[in-house]
Amino acid sequence: MKQKTVGGCPKPLWIAATVLAASVGVTACGGGGGGGGGGMPMLPIAPVLAPAPAPAPAPAPAPAENRDPVPGSEPSPSLSAPQAGSTAAVGNDSEGIYAAGVRGLAFVGADGSIARSFTVGTLWGSLKLTGLDWSFNPDTEFSFLSVSQVTGSGTFAPKKTMNGTYAYGTRDPADFGPLTYTIENALAVSQASVVGTWSNNDSSLGVTVQVDDKGVFTGTTSGVEIGQCTLSGTVALAQPGSAKNMYALKLKAVNAATASKDDCQLTLAAAGSYVGPAAIGLVPAGVFESNGYFRSLMFLIRSNTGATLLVGLRKQP
Repeated sequence: MKQKTVGGCPKPLWIAATVLAASVGVTACGGGGGGGGGGMPMLPIAPVLAPAPAPAPAPAPAPAENRDPVPGSEPSPSLSAPQAGSTAAVGNDSEGIYAAGVRGLAFVGADGSIARSFTVGTLWGSLKLTGLDWSFNPDTEFSFLSVSQVTGSGTFAPKKTMNGTYAYGTRDPADFGPLTYTIENALAVSQASVVGTWSNNDSSLGVTVQVDDKGVFTGTTSGVEIGQCTLSGTVALAQPGSAKNMYALKLKAVNAATASKDDCQLTLAAAGSYVGPAAIGLVPAGVFESNGYFRSLMFLIRSNTGATLLVGLRKQP
């Protein structure tokens, strides 16, 4: 079974129908004429049997389930035996990467900073931590169309879950969790872990970046949702020298469109400058955990006007 990350069909039933052929014996009698006697009885006609139907072909056997590692994948780290220096191995009881649903991703920093995406909207701010209890500091905001201050509180189960409630604006309190501590926290990383080319294949929101050994990157975007942008920026370990899977990402975008319909939406949103947390994500390579995982660069960033961008970019060979 796959572990929680930041994401069987029945076989066909073949029924063979059997055709039964029924036969009927026919007899006939002659009529008498004058003083004549009865006619000769007819012999029974032998029944004509329909030929037996050809047997239905047996369905092809289902292919064996592939549980082997997918080429290019890596085995999963383990929260019960985390890699040396990883967040799960040396971090505090609250920091790390948490997941909730398809778009529910939260980054909690060692300093109590928090950034979280929801199906609609994002939350940014910091936590006041008292043991395993937490509450939002006054700088915490919910951003969607407008910005509202957030209140709320809850508890951590160390390196397992984050639970609580939150409210913003005039809304009633709602559940903030449960958020699940993910296996990415058991992965030890370095600055070199982000070196290379990272991209997605989304035709409406395409992003590609190339990162060097200093964490400096350049890149491009495409698609109707984001337009044509030239990107530049940095992605550096949140705690330099550590092996914890948490980075700080800064991005600047410049309009690269040659037609107005392709204008870079990042520059239209807010002068093109975005900042936020990032991490190495693990994407399942198959149905089974033994199939392994591919790496992705996932980040949640926002501009000074509250525009946000949540992206996961697959590591390219």
